[in-house]
Amino acid sequence: MSVYELAKKYYPRLWDKSRLEALVGAGQLAEEEMERICNESE
Repeated sequence: MSVYELAKKYYPRLWDKSRLEALVGAGQLAEEEMERICNESE
């Protein structure tokens, strides 16, 4: 399972936005993917 798939599965239930931002900062998740995940869960 990719980082994107894990983030999509666990946000916001287990991972918060700061966790996604940390993944972006580490180069594991693209900024656009984070925004897509956050927008889908609203």
